[in-house]
Order: sequence, then C-alpha cells, then structure tokens
Amino acid sequence: MTNRTLTVAGTTYSVTDAFARLKGYPWKTPLAFDLQGTGEPGVLTTDEVMRTRKVSSRMSYAQAARFVDAAATAPWVDATADLADADPQETSGLFSGMTDLYWHFAERTSPDVSIAKLSKVLYLKYPALYPILDTHLLKAYKPQTRGLRRTYRDFGGYQRAWVVIREELLEARTTGAIDELRQRLRDFDSSEDDEVARVHRLDKLTDLRLLDILVW
Repeated sequence: MTNRTLTVAGTTYSVTDAFARLKGYPWKTPLAFDLQGTGEPGVLTTDEVMRTRKVSSRMSYAQAARFVDAAATAPWVDATADLADADPQETSGLFSGMTDLYWHFAERTSPDVSIAKLSKVLYLKYPALYPILDTHLLKAYKPQTRGLRRTYRDFGGYQRAWVVIREELLEARTTGAIDELRQRLRDFDSSEDDEVARVHRLDKLTDLRLLDILVW
C-alpha cells in the first residue's frame, strides 16, 4: 500500500478510492463505447459518430452526416497523439493542432452540436488526446478554468479545461499513481469471472479516460 493520490477536477482520491470508483462504473459503457477501436486514421464514419449515443450524446443522423462531411477536409493530427504532449505555451504545436481540429468540426456542425457531442466524437478518434467535455465535467472543472482566465486570455473555456486536465494527467503519471491504479485493475481477482473480466477491461482504457471516469 502507498500514499499515492490522483487529483481530478480539484478533488483528490487515494488510489484505493479511485479503484473503487472505477470498479463501480457501468460495465457496458467501455465495451460498447470505448473499446470498439478508433477506426481508420483520418477517416470518420457514420457508425463511429453514432456510437457516441452509448454515452448519451443524442446524436442525430443529420448531425452525424455533417461530421462525416467535415471529416473529408479535416486537419487531422497524429492518431497516437497524447494530451500530455499538448503544451498550451507552444504556438504551433499539438495544442494548436487539436484546437484547429476542434474548430474545423465546430464550424461545420453548429449550431445544434454541443461541446459534449464534439468532444465525444473527437475522443473516439483520439482517446488519449481529447477529454470528454460534457456538461457534468465542465461544471466540475469550472472553478479551475475560471482561475486560468488571466493566464490564457485568448482561450475558450474548453481550451482552459484541456489545460487543467493535462496538468492532472501529468501529475498522475509523474507520481506513479496512474501506474499503481492500473496495477490494481490488473491484479483484481474475484470468485465472479464476469466481474474480473469487467475490471481487467478497464486497464485497456487510456490514462485520460480513467481520470475522466473519476469525475463521473
């Protein structure tokens, strides 16, 4: 046992508490939403967009069609991109690239496509890069993002959320807490084989998604 902790949305959890929260997450969601693959890089299909319904996106087929059309000219970034590498201080790096990609879709799918829908689609293509910024998560991070307004005057709220979440992700990796949490997932045992499979399956999620679930 260690004293390592993880902080998400300003709340600090012991690894034990974080494990318990993950263990209680609805088991069907990762299987139906997260672990169906990212598809072909630089390509977005209707089936992929509609998969976001598994996390309550309420995506319509008309909206999905606009996503698919926009994907044909999208400024895609590296399919393996990781939020930890998206330094907001760099003017032409990954952070800028993920912003450009976000706005490419936002400008072509608005006005009835929310930040949550955009985030869920981009997460499916980039599960290590884009946090799922739904209403609940944005509310949870509001005190921290509000505190960054002076530092990042030109950023939108979604960008400031990326900055905060990136800092938490880096801390979780630097302290070794995310590695310890993953070891707990891998070592989990139970007399219920289905339960073991469900918990072990969580280890296949990205670090970013594990932290996201802790806010849920």
